[in-house]
Amino acid sequence: MIDMARLVRLLPGMALATAIAALALIADAAGLTHFRTWWIPPLIIALVIGMMLRPVGKQALFAPGIDVAGRTILRLGVALLGVRLTFGDMVAGGIAPVLVAFCAVFATIGFGGLVSVWFGLSRDFGFLTGCSVGVCGAAAAMAAGAVLPKHENAERDVVFTVMGVNTLSTIAMIVYPSLQHSLGFSNFEMGVFLGGAIHDVAQVAGAGRMMSDQVLADSVMTKLIRVAFLLPAVLAIAWWVRSTGRKAGEARLQPPWFLFGFIALAAINSTGVIPRGVQTIVQQASTIFITVAIAALGIKTSLPGMLAIGVRPLALLVLETLFILVLVVSILTLLH
Repeated sequence: MIDMARLVRLLPGMALATAIAALALIADAAGLTHFRTWWIPPLIIALVIGMMLRPVGKQALFAPGIDVAGRTILRLGVALLGVRLTFGDMVAGGIAPVLVAFCAVFATIGFGGLVSVWFGLSRDFGFLTGCSVGVCGAAAAMAAGAVLPKHENAERDVVFTVMGVNTLSTIAMIVYPSLQHSLGFSNFEMGVFLGGAIHDVAQVAGAGRMMSDQVLADSVMTKLIRVAFLLPAVLAIAWWVRSTGRKAGEARLQPPWFLFGFIALAAINSTGVIPRGVQTIVQQASTIFITVAIAALGIKTSLPGMLAIGVRPLALLVLETLFILVLVVSILTLLH
């Protein structure tokens, strides 16, 4: 039975986060976020607007709905990402996309966990950033953040990771297509390279579109294989959290149902029973839900607190980006 009193408490905050997300998505659809070759992703717009509205959003009237938008709506959005993938897609391009995707995901997560300690940062933060860089940007950061133990700066760390990864991914989208001649890659290899080394799906598609339809198709396919590793990657992080004996964090309290929903949708989609129109609607819903969750996190994040996070976390993100770049190039060169 629906708890109407609780629903009434949630509506103001959820409505505020939804309005911010709608503004960001409408601005993007209208082309207002495109400046020649530059593009500001709707997630960044939603984050920035949310931060600007923090004085309003932190009021008691909005707090309950903002919490739900940044937690439950996020999980639903991540689960719906599964409709983008079929298991057959994972083998259609041969061994190269799968090998590149697997190594990019798990080597980058391990690298982040290792190097973070050298930077004087927590291993949790290294796994958070490594998962975001290695898997699929914002969605992976938020999924990893959901299973890592909570602390007073947990949400700030997720927002910082989302903003940093989106920024670096946008730079990669512009720079990487120009590297084909220097790398000596074929069009297929360039597609695998772009899909394996760029963090976010949108920027992968943007980079592929700069080159050709075939590069676009191969790059997006490789990227979606990386997305498919979201479930085992986050489960591996959750296992590591449990192995340390810590009780805080969702990884200890309950299984990440939204990740099982992700893989279940991918399995159903592999059967071909989901009509194309339904796939499109579900993908759009996933984008909307994740954008709403990002807006909610923006509202809950203090900009001075973000600036206080320091240079070392940014240096870690840059180093992880360079690591995945060198790793993917090395694998493709060896296969070539």
